[in-house]
Amino acid sequence: MILGIYGAGGLGREVYELAQVINRVKLRWTEIIFIDDAEITNNPRNATIIQYSDVQKRFEVGDIEICIAIGEPSIRKILYSKLLSDGMMITSLIHPEVFIPDSSTIAKGTIICKFVSITCDVIVGDNVYIHPMACIGHDAVIGENSVISSYVDVAGNCKIGTATFLAINVCLKQGISIGNDTIVGMGSVVHRDIPDCVIALGNPARPMKMNEDQRVFK
Repeated sequence: MILGIYGAGGLGREVYELAQVINRVKLRWTEIIFIDDAEITNNPRNATIIQYSDVQKRFEVGDIEICIAIGEPSIRKILYSKLLSDGMMITSLIHPEVFIPDSSTIAKGTIICKFVSITCDVIVGDNVYIHPMACIGHDAVIGENSVISSYVDVAGNCKIGTATFLAINVCLKQGISIGNDTIVGMGSVVHRDIPDCVIALGNPARPMKMNEDQRVFK
């Protein structure tokens, strides 16, 4: 089996290192490659990089599984839908040292990095990316295509919507709901629910403007 990491940028290189750790514990892949539709000139891993249009030409569907290493939730959503519609195999990557309780559910395509805490009765949706050092409390729900950054603390009974981005060091009070397609900025402390499709900041966090561009990194 070959692992295709969709995205050859900085996050892709981080996922490559995670995959290497997983492979050392239990050999899952004979080769790890990058998939990227842009022209890539920086390849410090000297790994194979191909465009997505070449994947189906070079590999049988059962010979390659793919994960998405893109930090933009809106792009994660687009790529995930494309992979599903093309019948590609989508895989999850979970660091070997991360313990997932039997009561918690991790859906397809999710990437969970080192030092993440997933507690009991948690539901993590499809194609979520959870950076190192994040903490997901009991009964929390993380919607599909969302990104949880490092040092984020999602308290118990919180609900994070779909394609939502929580930036570094965001802290949520217990029972908070964050809407779909929303960005919560770095260091924000969330005491009240945040609606759909806004950019929220501060302590206490509050909506500053609509998330019209659907982009975190500009």
